[in-house]
Amino acid sequence: MENRNSSLWIGLGIGSVIGALAYRFSRTSKAKKLKEKVCDTFHKIAGQAEDMLDETKEKAVDAGKIVADKVADKTLDLAEKADDFKSKMHTMASDMKK
Repeated sequence: MENRNSSLWIGLGIGSVIGALAYRFSRTSKAKKLKEKVCDTFHKIAGQAEDMLDETKEKAVDAGKIVADKVADKTLDLAEKADDFKSKMHTMASDMKK
């Protein structure tokens, strides 16, 4: 039991020292400049990510339009072939009736 308590106190002591040093460092002018640089970098990254997302959306829409056009063209070709086939079948049926 004594070993656990001593480990706890040692851990608390080390944590307090590290916390105090981190607080002290965070109040220096270098730390403030570093914080500003980090914030600026994150803002730039966020802006670039938004631009990339917009570009990706545009490309997806364009690709969708191209695919839709191709499907419509193929469907139109198929409808024309079906109409030709129907005409041929009617002609054959008319010839057979004669």
